[in-house]
Amino acid sequence: MEKPRVLFQVITSLVPGGAERLVVNLLRYHDRSKYQPVCICLGNPVGSHYEAIVRKLEIPLYFLGKGDKADWGVYKKLERLFAEYRPTVVHTHLLGLNYAYLAMLKHRTPVRVHTLHSLAHKEIGNRIARIVRTLAFRYRIGGVVPVAIADEVARTVEQVYGYKNPPVIPNGIPVDEYAPNPEKRAQFRAAHGVEPEAVVIVHVGRFVELKNHALLLQAFAQLKSTHPLYLWLVGDGELRPAMEQRARELGIAERVRFWGVRSDVADILNAADIFTLPSKYEGNPMAVMEAMAAGLPVVASHVGGIPELVEDEHQGLLVPADDQPCLVQGLQALIDNPTKRYQLGKSAVERARKKFDIRQTVQAYEKLYEMELGV
Repeated sequence: MEKPRVLFQVITSLVPGGAERLVVNLLRYHDRSKYQPVCICLGNPVGSHYEAIVRKLEIPLYFLGKGDKADWGVYKKLERLFAEYRPTVVHTHLLGLNYAYLAMLKHRTPVRVHTLHSLAHKEIGNRIARIVRTLAFRYRIGGVVPVAIADEVARTVEQVYGYKNPPVIPNGIPVDEYAPNPEKRAQFRAAHGVEPEAVVIVHVGRFVELKNHALLLQAFAQLKSTHPLYLWLVGDGELRPAMEQRARELGIAERVRFWGVRSDVADILNAADIFTLPSKYEGNPMAVMEAMAAGLPVVASHVGGIPELVEDEHQGLLVPADDQPCLVQGLQALIDNPTKRYQLGKSAVERARKKFDIRQTVQAYEKLYEMELGV
């Protein structure tokens, strides 16, 4: 029997986020008879539940100690791992390409893949990242294949680098883990003091500018309901303290819950009624997929790959980015119409089961690896 090929998944860290979630799910579902995965984080351990999942999978997990600045020592540590493992496939994410690029060239790694988790012009980053991506994608030095997570991302890869027709592999999620469960919903609500008739709007995402929490809080302050109305914000980040202060200023703090980083996002989604993502831009957000798999109608910005996930008026409502009146209108429409919420949510579940299964994503990546190997 042929020995499994060593596969490096290289990412900045395992701080909970979309790209990191994809890496963990790839590691969970890779065909271990074909691939021996190794997870490499450029930074230090953060103690996240993602790290715990990787360890439980008994997959080698390395941290290279990168801080905020570029670090040649990180490259040397990574290069030693290349020398030790001799990977057949190196799959990079976010800043992973900055450090793995030279090592892939030096060790003549057979398969080199980089996933762009956002629009190409948003992912370029600092000077080193620009140079690496220009060499890799515009001048095709090193044979690194840029993978777009949505058609809109692919269009930006062509615009920025002149790289025509990059492969598109949409993100995926373990759909079954998010399936609606009325009994668990009732238990979760009761445990957290939420009335059965209450309407809960939920947002999952980092507290950074692109996620537009400020706009969401302002919109929520304008919403009205004959039933108790709550906003749940799941995640953490640099802007969280400012958003907590903003909620107090708007007089809505008692109805807004800041959950922080959670390992039970599926339970939180199951207990909510509406999912919203008013981002300024996006790639292919897994938070939307997870919400749809949980049976939630979506009110989100018409940006990036979101329209490839949500069909307007079928699984949710799409609104212009940075348009507070339209966001208010979309959310209010679903608050006022439980029947529409149910219909959109039912369609969301069906679409999620058909299109978002992580196994499809893993198979597509492994097919790409094998195509690059010529097998």
